[in-house]
Amino acid sequence: MADLTRRGLLAAGALTLLAGCGKDEVRQQASDGRPQGTVNVWLHGSQDTGQQFQQLVHRYIADFQVDVRLLYLPVGQLDAKLLTAFTGGTPPDVFKIGHWSFPAHAKKQRLAPVDTKALSLQNYEPGTTTPLTYQNVPYGVPIDFNPCMLYYRKDRFKEAGLDPDKPPATWEEIAEYSTRLTSKDGKRVGLQWLYGDPQWALMMLTALTKGKGGKLTLATEEGINALTYMSGIGNPKLANPLGALGLFYSGEAAMVVSGAFLGPALEKLGKDKLTFGKQYGVAPMPAWDGGQPVVPAYTWGWGVAKDSPNQFTAWHLVNYLQGAPSVTANLDNGIIIPTKGWRDAGPRGKSEIMKIAADSLPHVDFGPIIPGTLELAKAAASAVDAVAHGKSTPAQAAAAFDATVRLIQ
Repeated sequence: MADLTRRGLLAAGALTLLAGCGKDEVRQQASDGRPQGTVNVWLHGSQDTGQQFQQLVHRYIADFQVDVRLLYLPVGQLDAKLLTAFTGGTPPDVFKIGHWSFPAHAKKQRLAPVDTKALSLQNYEPGTTTPLTYQNVPYGVPIDFNPCMLYYRKDRFKEAGLDPDKPPATWEEIAEYSTRLTSKDGKRVGLQWLYGDPQWALMMLTALTKGKGGKLTLATEEGINALTYMSGIGNPKLANPLGALGLFYSGEAAMVVSGAFLGPALEKLGKDKLTFGKQYGVAPMPAWDGGQPVVPAYTWGWGVAKDSPNQFTAWHLVNYLQGAPSVTANLDNGIIIPTKGWRDAGPRGKSEIMKIAADSLPHVDFGPIIPGTLELAKAAASAVDAVAHGKSTPAQAAAAFDATVRLIQ
């Protein structure tokens, strides 16, 4: 543990970082409408990267004399460890997971409905709590809300003779620009997809199929066209430790679809090399020419375990973590907490990236909100990758995807 973190713990006097939580530990439920006792929180990341978050937790401890215990987990391990905890009857009180995980846990009756006495859902932008709702019951509140948008390299556009101030607005233009931006050896491309990532594969197929009026079944004209379109753009053989986002930073990819978080992330990688407005720009999510706008989106959310004996305090803590100081601090990292008025929380909220995110709200689409979302996303990635690598025709991959859909439903 870093010295700075250790000093913070001593100053707070109550925050404990644990490798787990004891099943027999007594945690009192608030009986008088006041937060009290202990709250165990699991989230992805580390104490080294979450200093702003820890400072907020320290203030909560000082203000309410509640013992908050944090467990940071690698993002790839969080879902599996949480499932094990639920199965063993020892879940944390509070956890931060992707919206795609909420329906399955809700169906298994593992989640506590939002306690509106401790937290008001009226504070959130319309529609942003939808993916954390199952069968009309809200089970979480959004943090790290990300509608997709197009990032493009202005310097690559100039090299290809394209106007760097006129990014493509349609999928047809994306294909046209990509042809001009792709080198003969395929080592430099136009748009690069996030190959191998289930959630992003599902989001792109959502945009491409629904944008032409179709549904998320692929053995249709819209679905087969979407797979054909995706296989004709980008290069799945290109590699970078940071995936497509690293390829964009290096300049090998001239365009990528990502969320609001990418801007601050690029700044941290090297502002002197890649500066917004100079080497790269951002544009709204493309739509088919003449088609309806569809902006695929995802969000992480705070949830509370149904078996938590301290639910009121758990939701009270979540509400505190979603307050104005947190909204402002998170915006600096490109993380949107979509409470009403979030763009006024700090200078970052006025940026072009955040304006595009705000303008996208009426068109966001979170995809299917069903218990089998994870399986559906994996099937989407398999379909996209199979066609991109020439292992299946679009029709074959579409049929395999639809077979999975039928099993899930």
